[in-house]
Amino acid sequence: MEPKFNHFDAEGNAVMVDVSAKSPTRRLAVAQGKIKVSRAVLDAITGHTAAKGDVLGVAQVAGILATKRTSELIPLCHPLALSHCTVEFTILHEECAVLAECTAKLDAKTGVEMEALTGVSVALLTIYDMCKAIDKTMEISDIHLVYKAGGKSGTFTNHGHHSPAVVAVSGVKNSGKTTLIAAMLPHLTAAGLKVATVKHDGHSFQADPEGTDTGIHMEAGAWGTAIFDGEKYKVVRRDAVEERELIARFPDADLVLLEGFKHSTWPKLELVRAGNSTQSVCDPATLLALVTDQDLTVEGVPSIPFDGQAAAQVVLDYLKGEGRL
Repeated sequence: MEPKFNHFDAEGNAVMVDVSAKSPTRRLAVAQGKIKVSRAVLDAITGHTAAKGDVLGVAQVAGILATKRTSELIPLCHPLALSHCTVEFTILHEECAVLAECTAKLDAKTGVEMEALTGVSVALLTIYDMCKAIDKTMEISDIHLVYKAGGKSGTFTNHGHHSPAVVAVSGVKNSGKTTLIAAMLPHLTAAGLKVATVKHDGHSFQADPEGTDTGIHMEAGAWGTAIFDGEKYKVVRRDAVEERELIARFPDADLVLLEGFKHSTWPKLELVRAGNSTQSVCDPATLLALVTDQDLTVEGVPSIPFDGQAAAQVVLDYLKGEGRL
């Protein structure tokens, strides 16, 4: 059967699709794209030395604004009142590139794929504009829809550009984050998920111990070094690493569990346990559940016991709600 283009009427005239008979549903779309830059541009972005100011900060705002103006740019798009929109960036040091990701949500009669794609496009164009005085050979590429949910067509995952879901397991020091993640993993893998973990440890972390090959190279003045075998690798370098760059190392994972990140915007489980802490410190808007053995509540947030199966079920329910299961 020939595919039907619903933006044309019987006479071939362009039309805005009539969605008046549809019922509003929860809609979600995620889009990504890259801009390949020179090392000088990347240094200016990460070092905040670009003449026009905070490159990623301005690009983030530009992308969010663009999602809200999509119908003014794409002729047959419906004007939509978004309920949520984020634009986030990952510095890809090895590629000398910046990855942009836009997520758009709303309850409506039509989807938000074009809004997410427009947000990514304008964010990347803004990076170009902010940095063109340094280098005009920057290349924008790979703009694509990663994921969408809601509506008649249901869930779509772009398997050619897979990105994992991310959930943080957070809490103050010694709250049992490592133990809980270890208890959750068998239940998550039993559900068929390929799960990776990323741990943030700012207390004591010797990345390149004295006497090891990487340590010898770094002591001799290397900016960065890597060692690998067939199954694993380790990269040590002298500048900061963001969790999004580490998440990008697991493109085939279904889920990445972050240990820590209590002040981040990632969806999270927060541990509040007797003898360790007495109150929640995370933003309630980011919490999937409170894991606690105390008589403690956070408005609008379910409480569960310190139990791997219970915590894993919260994550599985979240993934189902996001259309990832």
